[in-house]
Amino acid sequence: MVLVAAALLLQFASPSKAGVRVEGLPPWLSGAATRSMEAVWTQIDPQKEEAARLEIVRLVALRLFEGYEVGGIELEGQDLVLSLKSKSRTEWRIEAGFPALSGPLSDWMQEDWEGARETLGQRIRDLPLEALAWADSALRKEVAGILEAEIPGWQGNLIVRVEEGGATLKVGLVPVQPLVLAVNPKSTSSSLPSLVHSGVKDDLMAGLSPLIGLPVAWVAKHEKQVAEWASRQLQDESFVESLKVDIRVVLKAQPVTDLSVRMESRRYTVWAWVAGYAGTSDRYPEAGIHLGRKAQIFPRWDVELYGETLLYLNDWDLETRLGIRWSPWDRIWLGAERSWPDEATWWRAWFDGPVRSPYAWIRTSDDGELNFGVGYRLNENLSIELHYDSRDENSSSVRLVGNL
Repeated sequence: MVLVAAALLLQFASPSKAGVRVEGLPPWLSGAATRSMEAVWTQIDPQKEEAARLEIVRLVALRLFEGYEVGGIELEGQDLVLSLKSKSRTEWRIEAGFPALSGPLSDWMQEDWEGARETLGQRIRDLPLEALAWADSALRKEVAGILEAEIPGWQGNLIVRVEEGGATLKVGLVPVQPLVLAVNPKSTSSSLPSLVHSGVKDDLMAGLSPLIGLPVAWVAKHEKQVAEWASRQLQDESFVESLKVDIRVVLKAQPVTDLSVRMESRRYTVWAWVAGYAGTSDRYPEAGIHLGRKAQIFPRWDVELYGETLLYLNDWDLETRLGIRWSPWDRIWLGAERSWPDEATWWRAWFDGPVRSPYAWIRTSDDGELNFGVGYRLNENLSIELHYDSRDENSSSVRLVGNL
């Protein structure tokens, strides 16, 4: 009994240097059994006869490893080799208990669980029910490892029911912190005014509310699927079909999950803005609108015919522009335009940065004039930029732009 108690106490301790090998057990269980037998083997007086030592091992193994019988014991040099074989075969059934999930979340969970259930079934297929008397800790550890790989962010509470013809192992899934506490959608577009697409934020917060309370690790595993789910929800917006809008969603799973939505029309560009200047007496508040019609001559190469009108609010003068531009790379545009009333030709380039990122544009005329801005988008509606115009006496200024 002393040896059995010592084995139980040291079952999950670090292995000793004694050469012990236990065969006939599942790989995930053999380590615990080996450590137990090492604890026994090191306590047996090596001066005893070999037969007596092996008999002690046999008796302890029969008591320690319920559900198994000793198939053989031998010494290979200084190493002890213990062979075990199960006394009976248990027909295992495995089921899960997880919270009710709405939308596609339930399907994703079911797919993940099927993978975990299949793996777990293979691991316990040859495990006799009686072995749980000593193998429960090892089983919990093995289940935890399977869930971490297949269903990250969830831990399993194990319940075993003995039934006619076998046993059922029920794995109750419980979420593990950190959890998703909120979803923070942000929409951006270089072709649509904020007034059109800003409403999608509230729609996404409501549509993705089932994510609240779920483990961050599990949502991170399904980031791509969540992004596709969000995109499908936005397809129902009235302007998406009429303006031929492409939607790209990028998700970053964290307690406050960021959802970046980019919405770009394949057919049209519509901007409207108001701007004010500081640091110069040559510039006054202005309002502007940009209207464009797109076409795609080559794959991923958009060409746009556009017109712009600027209204200077100090004297209500108008400046109009008509131009063409093309996009060789994402967010970069190159083009030329004609402006009135100065009747000048300008060459122009844009880099449209996303929210909380820099952006830039530059215009240069055939007469050698230079006009550019380098700015930062503070949010969906507000930007601040350093503005330069060689035509002004005070050529440099700070410009605050409100995107409508």
